[in-house]
Amino acid sequence: MTLAAGPALAATPVELTQKHLYAGSIAEGEKALAAIVAKKPDDAEAIAGLGLIRLAKATEHFSQALYRYGFQPPHDPVVSVPLMAMPVPPNPSPEVIRYEDARAILQTLVDDLDAVDRTLQPLGDRPVKLPMAMGRVKLDLAGNGRGQATLYDVYSAVLLGGQGTPANAGKLVIAFDTGDVLWLRAYTHVLRAGAEFLLARDWHRSFDAAGHLLFPRTDSPLAAALALPTQGLFTGAEDGRIADGIAWIHLLNWPAAEPERLPRAREHLLAAATLSQEMWASIRAETDNDREWLPNARQASLIPGMTITDERIDSWLSLMAESEAILNGDKLLPHWRFEQGFNLRRLLESPQPFDLVLLLTGTDMVPFLEDGPVSERTFWEQATDAFEGEFLSFAVWIN
Repeated sequence: MTLAAGPALAATPVELTQKHLYAGSIAEGEKALAAIVAKKPDDAEAIAGLGLIRLAKATEHFSQALYRYGFQPPHDPVVSVPLMAMPVPPNPSPEVIRYEDARAILQTLVDDLDAVDRTLQPLGDRPVKLPMAMGRVKLDLAGNGRGQATLYDVYSAVLLGGQGTPANAGKLVIAFDTGDVLWLRAYTHVLRAGAEFLLARDWHRSFDAAGHLLFPRTDSPLAAALALPTQGLFTGAEDGRIADGIAWIHLLNWPAAEPERLPRAREHLLAAATLSQEMWASIRAETDNDREWLPNARQASLIPGMTITDERIDSWLSLMAESEAILNGDKLLPHWRFEQGFNLRRLLESPQPFDLVLLLTGTDMVPFLEDGPVSERTFWEQATDAFEGEFLSFAVWIN
């Protein structure tokens, strides 16, 4: 007697997400999970999985664009930010990059992060859990279809300063939950705030002066001249980097290029502050202790050397509330030269050229000075004291 085999059980959204992230089949995973969400728009696991798949897609798009133009991570603090620490493989044959290409990279990043946030937004504060081994998530950072890097490589480069180890990669399994969804959504807003600020402004001259520090084949008059044999007295590369750094600072005078974008950076920062508060409310309500990316004070963190306490959470929440007041113009920021404070909301939304030197020295700050409550330096010192000198590291982690 032979028994007929029963129908195979369909993979769950969690299993599908893991399957495609671990295989590096991002396009197939997006298609499969989007189909589930279309049929079951309330499926929390499918929503979370699709959001993670689209995050991987955004990461690949950004890295592949940098690889295309031979991105070389900067060593100069003046032009270095965590996102520029992406572990982009070296490109032996980079393409020429123009200013318009650099803007297109930022626009694609904004569009991709918009998609991640829109995907995750319907989840709200509903419970979800999706285990993910960061060392097994394959990413094609060069666009050659090989998936040579992992999500752990990106995490190590961007958040750990490249100090992660392969041994830790295999152990780092995150149980991605509701608090982490809110964290991820907040982070998309932080990144979009920076990108929208740049897209709102015209920084063509800054690109011409310093673009070659990041991309070896920059289409600019200076890059073309530097490609010729030098006859100068100072020929060291370090001399050139110092000169380019000075020029970059000098040219931080950016007119408004797309004025309609000006309010967006502030709106994204406000959204990030709101989501950060919702995130901690969700995390504090957790009663498990399951492979936490961001723990509450009763849970263990998987991130080495990063301890969360109730005091630190309370301090962070007070910083978010203060930031909201500042971004809304209800509180002013102090300027070293004036008795009055300046209105950050009006500054961020002003079509006036953004000249960093003149803002710092006070000349261009005058139109934004107002009477009103000023955020006190002592508040910021007391709020950051809870992090025991590691505030910036915690800020990069918890946004």
